[in-house]
Amino acid sequence: MSTSPTVHNWTDAYVLLVQRAESLRGSIELHPGTPERQRWPRTTGADVITIAAVIDPHVRLLPRGFGTLALQRRWHACMDDIERLALGTLGETYPENRALWSCLAAVFAHLASVDAPLPDPAMWSVLIAELGFALAVTVRNIGPKGDSPIKQFDGVKTYHELYLKLYNYLRELRGADRMKPEADMLGSERPIPRTTNADVIALADYWTKQLGKVKKVYGHDDIVARWKAALVDVDQLARKGDPNAVYAKNNGFWRTLAMTARQISVADEAPDKWDIILESFKHSITHLPENLKAGAKAIASGAAEVAGSVAEGAGRVVNQAAKGVFGGFGVPFLVGGGLLGLFLISRAKSSKTERQP
Repeated sequence: MSTSPTVHNWTDAYVLLVQRAESLRGSIELHPGTPERQRWPRTTGADVITIAAVIDPHVRLLPRGFGTLALQRRWHACMDDIERLALGTLGETYPENRALWSCLAAVFAHLASVDAPLPDPAMWSVLIAELGFALAVTVRNIGPKGDSPIKQFDGVKTYHELYLKLYNYLRELRGADRMKPEADMLGSERPIPRTTNADVIALADYWTKQLGKVKKVYGHDDIVARWKAALVDVDQLARKGDPNAVYAKNNGFWRTLAMTARQISVADEAPDKWDIILESFKHSITHLPENLKAGAKAIASGAAEVAGSVAEGAGRVVNQAAKGVFGGFGVPFLVGGGLLGLFLISRAKSSKTERQP
């Protein structure tokens, strides 16, 4: 695989990134031939995680100055969207591509305006070379099997897609209210379906069964705890109430269901032993830049045996089984998976501490 052209400035970097993304995924264009023309790549959830993992450190290290605080707040909002949406759409078109690429354009322009240090050439080469291949191994025979609750939908490929179908269907069927999160809830103001007690019981039973079947990947225990708390209310209120009455705690139920469905979708799409791989990243995350450089050398040399040795070093796992876990996926997964590990771990840490501008 060839290396990327030399990047002399942040403008070059942005143009190269857009061209690479569009060549792989195509693009969406609005108002062509007018001053209001807008265009952005049709990147997937895995693509945007890969990009964000490389760009985020540069945004965090921006020196204080005119426009920096506003830009970082905007970037943090985009990262929140990625955390909320991209993990459930690894192999699908990322739903917030328009906002993300607008944000990226502003970020690259600001980095150029303050003469920020350019990205490491080896890491940038890996990003460009591997964009489109990162985590491709996770897109396999996945998705819901058998009957779904409430209504059957054709062509549903992932659990995240099934959740969205159910959400939109019930919102139209029952109506919805725009509701803000209460004190103990996460998220922002959003339309909440006026689902009945019978609807909620059917949804709770189905998603409980799916959560019990999927692998325990990163974040599993937290989601299980939240879901069990929601089920206590379902048991006390929905199962003992009038089946046709509106469920009293729809606001909290739908917010928890959204997180639960995303977790199920991610776990369902994850390859075997994904939890072991993520666990290994916790020990080696500070060495990711040199691991990526080693990955770039492996790509350039085409040496399969290098991929296994790089993987073993990246995982900091001493037994030989580690080489088999990583080596079977090859360099594309090593690089893409490493960036996903970086993204997950950095987001987990940032959620526990207040962001500093």
